[in-house]
Amino acid sequence: MAGQPYATPPFQDLLARAQELLAQLAAQHEGLTRDLATRQAELGQASAQQRQLQQELDALRSARQALAAERDRLVAEGERLRKAHDALGADHQALQAAHKTREAQLAGLHEEREQLQQLHTHVTNQAGKLAADWTTRRDALTADKQRLAAEVEETRKTLVLGQEREKQWKAQVWKLQDEVKALKTASGRLTLTQEQSHHVFSQLNAIIGFADVLLDEGGNRATGAERQEFLQHIKAGGAELVDYMNRLMGALDVDSPAAQTADDDVVVAPAGAPAVLVAAEDATVRERIEPFLIRAGYRVEFAGNADDGLKMAVDLQPLAIVIDTDLPPKGAQRLVDDLLGEPRARDIPVVLMVKNDAEQLGLSMGQVDFLRKPLSRQQVVQVMAKYDLLADRRRANKMPTSVLVIDDDPRNTRLVQAMLKPFSIEVLSAHEGAAGIKLARTRKPDLIILDLMMPEADGFEVVSTLRGDAATAAIPILIYTAQKLTGADRQRLQGSIQAIIRKGEFSKERFLELVYRRGERRRRPSAEEAAA
Repeated sequence: MAGQPYATPPFQDLLARAQELLAQLAAQHEGLTRDLATRQAELGQASAQQRQLQQELDALRSARQALAAERDRLVAEGERLRKAHDALGADHQALQAAHKTREAQLAGLHEEREQLQQLHTHVTNQAGKLAADWTTRRDALTADKQRLAAEVEETRKTLVLGQEREKQWKAQVWKLQDEVKALKTASGRLTLTQEQSHHVFSQLNAIIGFADVLLDEGGNRATGAERQEFLQHIKAGGAELVDYMNRLMGALDVDSPAAQTADDDVVVAPAGAPAVLVAAEDATVRERIEPFLIRAGYRVEFAGNADDGLKMAVDLQPLAIVIDTDLPPKGAQRLVDDLLGEPRARDIPVVLMVKNDAEQLGLSMGQVDFLRKPLSRQQVVQVMAKYDLLADRRRANKMPTSVLVIDDDPRNTRLVQAMLKPFSIEVLSAHEGAAGIKLARTRKPDLIILDLMMPEADGFEVVSTLRGDAATAAIPILIYTAQKLTGADRQRLQGSIQAIIRKGEFSKERFLELVYRRGERRRRPSAEEAAA
């Protein structure tokens, strides 16, 4: 068969075979189409399922994130709760401790309650007893009240009587002062020996000095015993003075105006004395006031009109400016206004010289002092002394810490003590010259007050000895004497003392002024210097 040629199938077989193949292909195509449709349907379902699964996956992811956040929150909340638990545990322990404490306190309170109940019972019993006692005491107090009312009434009457007596002794003091002034005026026309002068002015000094102390109720608060002592000194001095003067002279006309201006001698203001500017054109006013100021230790400068007064006030810077109300060109008001407008002069104290109260009321000067014409030495010195004290207080505290009084009259020492009492100054005393020199050497006081006339000592020799000793040479000396000093006496004392005050011209203001100006504080010696 292999050697036989390939026979070609008949066409009909081929066609049939082809149709059969086509039918198979068509069947396969239809099956494939059905399979494709099925697969597409399945693929659609798978896609829908995929989308659904993706959504569920996204939801799961969101839920996972939410779960993670919730887990973190729950962890934080758990930590917080743990801390709260720890805190609650601590609070619980504290509460337990507090509970134990409260229980202990409650036990104590129960115990105290028992004690209080016992005390209440005791107090109730005591109250009953006190009520009975109070009734008894009330009756006794009523009786005491009536007795005290009677005593108060008696005390009031005694006080009224004491006030009346005080008015009476003040009137007597003023009367004595007037009589002393009259005696001073009368004695100025007599020629007295040194012994007579010493006797007269010593009595005058005691009367005026102790009267000033008594009348100065604000500065010197004297006790009842001191007041009686001072009044006794005034009474004894006045009686002795009147008796002595009656023996020296007859009836005198004490109203002579010439006696009011009599001066013992003409004095010149010491070097370095504080300046007082007097603004007045009237020569009579100048002549009247100049001796008063110079004798009081001031240097006087004059200005004739308001312009000169302002210029001199700025240049001199005086202690005070005394202005006459008739000062040209427009009176005192012009100069006062100029002084207030000048910064370099507005703080200088101003004193106006007026004729009467009406003129004084017509001026609008602010804070100034007034001098009434005709001028008297007393009012001039008192006003200047006040400004001098104020100036010294501004410059420095110049009150001495200790003062030595060398005087044979114990009344003078007592008077100095009374006047210096408000300043807490130690007052040393010696009744004769040798003891005073010894005390000055050992205690080295800040100021020495010396009486020139003593029975067993020469005051000039005491001054010379003090100045000749290195230990006492620098101590300021204030001469305090009734002796009328001659020119030769003053020459002997020149350069050795700081000031002289006559007992007959004594006043508290003048004395304190001299203590301020002359009793300056000095450097205290060191321990080595004191030992040497």
